[in-house]
Amino acid sequence: MAKRREPASALSPEQEDRGLFRTYGGPIEVELVPRLSRDAAGDVVIHAFFKGVREISVMFPGRRAREIGPLHQHLRWLDSRARRAAVAARRPSPSPDLVRLSVQVKGAWRQQSRRDDDDIENGIYQLVAARWAFTDQTGTLVQFGEAPAYDMTARQRPKSYILTTREIDAVQRSRRTENAD
Repeated sequence: MAKRREPASALSPEQEDRGLFRTYGGPIEVELVPRLSRDAAGDVVIHAFFKGVREISVMFPGRRAREIGPLHQHLRWLDSRARRAAVAARRPSPSPDLVRLSVQVKGAWRQQSRRDDDDIENGIYQLVAARWAFTDQTGTLVQFGEAPAYDMTARQRPKSYILTTREIDAVQRSRRTENAD
């Protein structure tokens, strides 16, 4: 039987973060696509690509899922803009996997395994987001989320695993370099 996580409302921020962020690092640049879902615990899961080719999912857990509104709205805006451009060019609408938004995420990696229709077990990587930043429609770098609510240095792990909790070291790209991509 699958182990279920308590709902975020039943846990303190420290308890929630201790279970989610065993390690914490980043920023990790991923490309989110406009495929969004919610799991049984109320977490928001968005499909993404790491390094342009590896398909992953990015989970925005618990209390951080409440801050996903601007990101979801921006993904919908990008998707509608791509569809309008395809209609204007008399081409078929692009696949959602081709509409991508570059987002810098600080969080923790974990691996999940799932069985497909042929009963073959596949591993998928999931990035659990604590903080994230992206460039919005106006070209402004916006940041959301918060660092884990507990002291990372108090963990009983070798020093190589302990990462400090800093703000996202996001660097705003100029419009010219974004359009060149």
